[in-house]
Amino acid sequence: MLLGIKKDRRVKVKARFRDSMNWLHTWAGLVVGWVLFAVFLTGTLAYFQHEISRWMQPELPAAASPEQAVAQAQQYLQQHAAGSDRWTIVLPGDRGFTTDLFWRPAPVAETASATSVTQPEKRPTEKRPANRRFERASLAGDGTAATARETRGGQFFYRFHFDLYHLPVVWARWIVGVCSMLMLLALFTGIVIHKKIFKDFFTLQWRKGHKSWLDGHTLTSVLAVPFHLMITYTGLITLMFMYMALAVSANFPSSQQFFAQLQGDAPPVVASGQPVALVPLEQIFRQAQTELQGADISLITVHQPGDAAAVIELREASTNSLGSGGRELRYAGSSGLLLNAATAAPYPEQIRHLLINLHSGRFADPLLRWLYFLSGLAGTAMIGSGLILWSARRASQPGAAHIGHKLVHCLNGGTVLGLPLAVACFFWANRLLPLQWPNRPEWEIHGFFAGWLLMLLFSLLRNPKLLWRDGLRLLAAVYLCLPLLNFFSSDRHLGYSLWHADWVFAGIDLVFLVTGLCCLQTARVLQRRLASGSQSAIGGAATANLAETAGASNR
Repeated sequence: MLLGIKKDRRVKVKARFRDSMNWLHTWAGLVVGWVLFAVFLTGTLAYFQHEISRWMQPELPAAASPEQAVAQAQQYLQQHAAGSDRWTIVLPGDRGFTTDLFWRPAPVAETASATSVTQPEKRPTEKRPANRRFERASLAGDGTAATARETRGGQFFYRFHFDLYHLPVVWARWIVGVCSMLMLLALFTGIVIHKKIFKDFFTLQWRKGHKSWLDGHTLTSVLAVPFHLMITYTGLITLMFMYMALAVSANFPSSQQFFAQLQGDAPPVVASGQPVALVPLEQIFRQAQTELQGADISLITVHQPGDAAAVIELREASTNSLGSGGRELRYAGSSGLLLNAATAAPYPEQIRHLLINLHSGRFADPLLRWLYFLSGLAGTAMIGSGLILWSARRASQPGAAHIGHKLVHCLNGGTVLGLPLAVACFFWANRLLPLQWPNRPEWEIHGFFAGWLLMLLFSLLRNPKLLWRDGLRLLAAVYLCLPLLNFFSSDRHLGYSLWHADWVFAGIDLVFLVTGLCCLQTARVLQRRLASGSQSAIGGAATANLAETAGASNR
């Protein structure tokens, strides 16, 4: 008797615990789900940010080799940035197609005017304006300034997934950070509530309405759960010093001193005032590659070019391996002598850099990058299906007409359908806007938000039973027409790309076609359900056994 009571109490305690975890999983995912969907989708696209940028600038020729890019950069900077105290050269690498140059404008010489004959003559002084920003230029493969259409390209998706847009950067990063913390909470509670997690991995019922969506949500969660945990945790690591700023300020007088000690920054280079010609950077580049055992170099910084005290810094690229990217070499700019050994960063910085590399996937070869991409899509589908299931599950419950439920339904349609439409509008704007349109990159981004806003309004006004069918039809149309638009607006269309084995342009056009066909097929399935009088797979009234199905999966 007593044993039975104890066993019953243990069962009740376990049931209450699982119910609590289920409640926490549901609300932790719902409250921030729309932001997480946007972050996951744009972050997934960012794995091919260089390829997207290349598609959006079809006028650019192929990139130069690293040695050619270094020589071309030095020649351009000597002509256009003479007198600058620092040059920065970002090499194209294997996936890039331009050499990006940055330099600070030369200080402006200012001579004090004499106001009285009794005042002694003053020597010219250097005036450094407070807003002395970097100038920049991009070189095409032939060494001339790139003349392609202006665009943010794939860089927009990369920045958006942690900086958002139209928000102060600090606020945006805190919002993304809090959402990521709740994402981790939702992942761990999701693992707890799925008692039969291995069985769920092999369970997917087709054409079963809400059961199929529930199984799809579970499958996309379980299938890539190691990736979801890794990408969320390492995403927090990338901005850990902002989220844990008190730990830095409590132990260091300033953040500059902290980073100098963490990364081993060298002291600033002071000009001697003696002009000396800079050694050929191409020669230094080859020496550095030998010193680094053939590793790629991504960044070259020249301090005080044209001065006897000039120093050339070269940084290892993070594309060689998971743990690469921490070594730096310094050479004397006047003689080309090596000033330091190729030592790695301190171990804590190496670990942080490794986790950042794991998050960004810059080290990945094409096959692994596609695996990153597909896992990111699985995470996006997991979040989207979770949002839809919350709304559908409560559609037939008392209080379904509550304004909160209607708001969630509109936000689901406006986000799950709106973000893909916004991405398509971004690509459409790139091809439709005139090449010399003023402030062209911003107007492409305006197109992105216009598509998002359009779907939000559509979700608000459209009949809920027809919203998903019509929204998917619209998505199918815009994505299937993108390769056709590319055919009429550029020479790098799908036929040309396939014939010349240009897999960057061909791959993106093919992804557009696959996305459009998937949307079209899903819309057809929904249409058949509507025509047969059955309930909608997504937006219709919930089936009577939905709660039982969800409860069974959690028991």
